[in-house]
Amino acid sequence: MIANFGNTYLFLLFLIGCVITPAFYSYKLWEAKSIFKKYNIDESATQVQRFAAAWPMAESMTGLLIIYYGPQGNWAFFVIGIIVFTANLIYNSGAYFNIAFTLGRGKYKVTAEAVIASVFKFIVYLILIINLKDIIFL
Repeated sequence: MIANFGNTYLFLLFLIGCVITPAFYSYKLWEAKSIFKKYNIDESATQVQRFAAAWPMAESMTGLLIIYYGPQGNWAFFVIGIIVFTANLIYNSGAYFNIAFTLGRGKYKVTAEAVIASVFKFIVYLILIINLKDIIFL
């Protein structure tokens, strides 16, 4: 498994950034009551909340498959990840610093945790794409 990623550092970065972290956030999103309470969101948003939980769960499960089969040729996973988390970083940063995306800010405030998570995921995918380019882009 580790040999497929070239070295232990990249394997651990992938394991933590693309499997464990999304699994943790998926669990938090599926258990929506605490999220609703934390961000003062009405329970009518449950269906959207469940849909939002599907992304990190799919990311984590796909990451497990990539660990098992190897990252060779799996460029789409990494490219979609960098695209999603670039957009996420732009949105969360703009909303957190009140630069843009202010609709509904009276009821919901983007936290520093969201911005830090966006930066972390963006950096993880960027490092992985740069260092695994010879493996994932066959």
